[in-house]
Amino acid sequence: MKKQDRKKLKKHVYTAAQWTWGLPQTLIGAVLFLAHRKDEHFDYNSARATVWDRDAGVSLGKFIFVPKKSRGSKAASAKHAEELADPFLLEHEYGHTLQSLLLGPFYLLLIGAPSMLWNRLPYFSCKRKQSGKSYYSAPFEKSANYLASKASKRSSGRIR
Repeated sequence: MKKQDRKKLKKHVYTAAQWTWGLPQTLIGAVLFLAHRKDEHFDYNSARATVWDRDAGVSLGKFIFVPKKSRGSKAASAKHAEELADPFLLEHEYGHTLQSLLLGPFYLLLIGAPSMLWNRLPYFSCKRKQSGKSYYSAPFEKSANYLASKASKRSSGRIR
């Protein structure tokens, strides 16, 4: 099988798995994607990435949402949209899509909810500051970085 054919097959398998095994989070991601349809989008390793004006990244099944590197002008093309995305967060959120593939319908309970609480509750923010721990030190965040770096077959060296 040609390299291009293998790549297409992987994309179709990834998409089929996200729309079946990862259905709950992919449906929520699709609704969020539609709500942000006017934002810039691009394909990233079979996932659909959106660059938005929020301060945090979110991954829901096949859909990734990442903040812009800086508050700049709108991208003129899909390639430019990828250049506007924060590369570390893009890779990190892609790692969460891989967790979705592994955990399927359990992803929201085991990764999504803990990640959201770890990110948004002031209690955890204070605990991280007091202990000097990184946001990415939590097991569900650290494993997203690990999976993304393994999938890209390179050590990201950016794990925080």
